Amino acid sequence: MVPGACLTDVRLVPARPEHVDFWLEMRAAPGARRFVETGEDSRELLLRRILEAGALGRPGARSFRWFVEADGQLAGTVSARELSRAHGRAELGYMMADAYHGRGLGTRAVGLMLEELFTLPFLQRVWLTTLAENAASRGVARKLGFTLEGTLRGHCLFQGQRRDQQLWGLLRDEWASSRASRG
Repeated sequence: MVPGACLTDVRLVPARPEHVDFWLEMRAAPGARRFVETGEDSRELLLRRILEAGALGRPGARSFRWFVEADGQLAGTVSARELSRAHGRAELGYMMADAYHGRGLGTRAVGLMLEELFTLPFLQRVWLTTLAENAASRGVARKLGFTLEGTLRGHCLFQGQRRDQQLWGLLRDEWASSRASRG
C-alpha cells in the first residue's frame, strides 16, 4: 500500500479467529497506544472477544465486531458493544492500523458500520467516547453527524493521568437525515 494512496474498496467483514494476530499487532503499534490502553492485551483475550461477538440481529447478542478491509488488506476494526434492546442503544468503537491513519478510512468504516447497525429495528441511538485530545476521532464523529453531548471531566485514567472524555451521540432520525442529504 502506497502511503496516501486513495482507497477504493472498503468493506466490513465479520470477525473471525484468524484476524486475532492482525488485531494484536495493530493494538501494539505506536498510533494505537496514543489514545487506547493496549498494554494488557493477550492473544487469548482478543480471541475470546472475537468469539463472543455475535452475528448482527442474532437474538441475545450484546456486541458485534467487524474487521475493516481496504483494497483487500486488513486495515482496522469496528465494534458495537453494550447493546441494549430495551433501551435501543449501543456503544461504538473503532481503531485503524497506523498505515491507514489520515485517509478517511475510519469515517468510511464507521459509516458502513452505522448502515449495518441501523438495520436493527429496535436501535434508536448509538454513542461513542473519545479522549478530548483525539482530534481524529472527533473528526470521525463530526463527519458522520454525531453531536457532542458533553465532556466527562477527569473521567478516565490513561497512561497514569486523569483525562477528559467526550461523549458523542447519534439518533436514528439524525442518521437517516444525514444519509438523505449526502444523496
